[in-house]
Amino acid sequence: MTDLATKPAPGSDGDSAGPAVEWAPAEPEPRKRHLGLWLGIPGGLIAAGAAACSLILIAPGVAAAGVDVGWQTQGAAAETIAAGIDDVDVTIATPSGEVVVSGADLGASVDAAAAAEQAFADSPLWNVGTWGSGAIPVEVTLDADTALAALEESAPELFTAPVDAQVSYDAEAASYTVAEAQEGTGIDLDALAAGIADDLSAGDPVYVETTATPVAAAVSTADAQAEAEALDALVAGAGFYVDGEKVAGIDAAQAASWVEVTTADGAFQLQVDEAAVAAAVADTVAGLPEKVNRDVVDEQIVTNSAGEHLRTIQEGQNGWGLQSTDGIAEDFAAQLASGDGAFELPVDEIDYETDLLYRRLEVDKSEGTTTLFETVNDGDEQVVDTYAIALGKPGYDTQEGHFTVYGQLTIQDMGSCDDAGNYVPGGSFDYCTADVPWVTYFNGDQGFHGTYWHSNFGAGAYMSHGCVNMTQAAAERVYYFAQTGTEVWVHA
Repeated sequence: MTDLATKPAPGSDGDSAGPAVEWAPAEPEPRKRHLGLWLGIPGGLIAAGAAACSLILIAPGVAAAGVDVGWQTQGAAAETIAAGIDDVDVTIATPSGEVVVSGADLGASVDAAAAAEQAFADSPLWNVGTWGSGAIPVEVTLDADTALAALEESAPELFTAPVDAQVSYDAEAASYTVAEAQEGTGIDLDALAAGIADDLSAGDPVYVETTATPVAAAVSTADAQAEAEALDALVAGAGFYVDGEKVAGIDAAQAASWVEVTTADGAFQLQVDEAAVAAAVADTVAGLPEKVNRDVVDEQIVTNSAGEHLRTIQEGQNGWGLQSTDGIAEDFAAQLASGDGAFELPVDEIDYETDLLYRRLEVDKSEGTTTLFETVNDGDEQVVDTYAIALGKPGYDTQEGHFTVYGQLTIQDMGSCDDAGNYVPGGSFDYCTADVPWVTYFNGDQGFHGTYWHSNFGAGAYMSHGCVNMTQAAAERVYYFAQTGTEVWVHA
C-alpha cells in the first residue's frame, strides 16, 4: 500500500531529484483524547470489556437460515434467525415453470435457539480463525396446512385431490359393495423442507426442483372392504336377542336402508334416522312377548340304582319372561346408529331343574307281565306301565335273574337269515324272523322285542325262543324307557 505522505507535490516532476514536499501545509498534530481517562475509567477496564465481548458474541461473517448473525449474542441471534426465516425467498422449479414463495408463505420454521447456540459454539468472536465461516447447518420444518395452501395457489398443476373409497348397499347382490379409492397428486413437503435446509445450510439462494408426487386417499380401498364386511355382518345380525339367541330378526335390506355410510377425517361414519327406525320396528317389538316368553323345561337324566347317569333323555331349558317392551324400539334404533344391530332384550330368566329318573324293568313270568318302574329324584317308586308278554317255549326258557340292558336296535332280522331276510338252512337256528322291531337286549340273545306274527300274550303264553315277546307298541315303549345300563329283574 502506498503511503500518501511521500507523494510528490502537485506540479513537480516525479523523475527529478529534489527534496520531498508534503501534500498540504502541515497542521498541528491533533491532540489525542484519552477517553478512558476522561471518563474516569481505567484503561485496563476498556481492554477487559473488549475481551468480555469476545466471549459472548458470534464471529462476523456467520449466517444461519439465510440471515447474518455476526457480532450478535446468542439471544439476539436467535431472534434474528426466527424472524429472518419468514423473509427467505424460496424458488420452486416445477414442470410448468418457477414460482417464488417466502418462508412465511410456507410456514417455515427452524429451531432458532439451537441454531444460535451452534453458531456461537462453532464461531465465537474471540476465535479469529472462525471469522467468515459462512452458514451453519439448519433443519427446516414446514407447516403442512400453510404450505399446501400457498403451493396449491401458486402451482395448482401439481395438485389433484384424491378420492376416498366408498361403501354402498347393493340390493340385488344383497350385500355392501366398494368403490375403490383414487390416488391424487401433491408435493412432498418433507423433501421440499430438506431442499430448503440444504441450500440455507450451504449459504446458497434457495432453489428447489419438485414434481407432483402420489397422494393416497384418506380412506383406502382396504379400509372400505373391511367396512363393507362389517356392515354386512351388521345388517345380517340385526334383530332382537335373548342370551345370544336371535328371537326376532330384521330383514337385511331393510336394515341397510336405515343406514347411511359417509366418510369424514379418514374414517367411516354411520348416520341413522333413529325416529324412522323406531317407527319401522314398532310392530316387531309389539310381537316380542309371544316370541320371547317360554316355559321352563327341566332336564331329565336316567340313572341306575347306584345313581350313575345312564343318559340325558331331555335337555334342560331355562324359562324366559320379557320384562317390558317400553322404549325397546328407541333403544334399538340408538344401538343400530352406534354400529351394533344385535339388541339383547331385557328378560327375566328362570333356571331349569334336573330330575334324576331311576328306572328298572321287572318280568313276572307267573303273571306273564313286564312292569316299568320309575323313581323321580328321592320320591316314591311309581309304576309307569305294565304290559302282557309271551315267554320262551319249553326248552327255550326265558332265564331268571338280575340283568342290565346292554344293547338296543330299532329293527333286526332274528335267526338264520340271509341279507334278504330269508331262512338259511343249516344255520345256528332253525328259524328266521325278519324285521323284528324295537329290540332291547338284557341277557345274551334274550331281550324284549315287538311281535307282529302272533298276538298271544299273558300268563301261560310261551311263544318265543327265550325272548320276551310284546306288542309292537309295548316294545317301542320299553325301547325308549330303558337305556344301556337299565336294570332288569326276571323272576317266577
